[in-house]
Amino acid sequence: MRELENLARRLAALYPQDVITGSVIDGELAPPAVTSGGNAHHSIDNLGGAVEAYLSSHFSGFPNGVPPPGLYHRILKEIEVPLLTAALAATRGNQIRAADLLGLNRNTLRKKIRDLDIQVYRSGN
Repeated sequence: MRELENLARRLAALYPQDVITGSVIDGELAPPAVTSGGNAHHSIDNLGGAVEAYLSSHFSGFPNGVPPPGLYHRILKEIEVPLLTAALAATRGNQIRAADLLGLNRNTLRKKIRDLDIQVYRSGN
């Protein structure tokens, strides 16, 4: 049930159009592309390679091989959430330190946290 809920949220966030086609859903449900070495975890070491593999798989999920407009912001949003979450976890929820780690202004980080609805859990030292 949780996976279905996550899929619905992901689709709503990534595809602003009124109708989401079956091919879009199939593309989101498809397993990650395996790299040429046959090891799916190989690309994790290379972010550029992982993104390239993801985009290739993503594009192929559309009838004409081209996703709907707004791809740039959908992909950035998808990358920002785990990036900001990891920075916040590494700094135990300290937003000033997380902003410094990311090279962002603290107010920019706080706005992104709000806009992306990221939960911040502050823990002690």
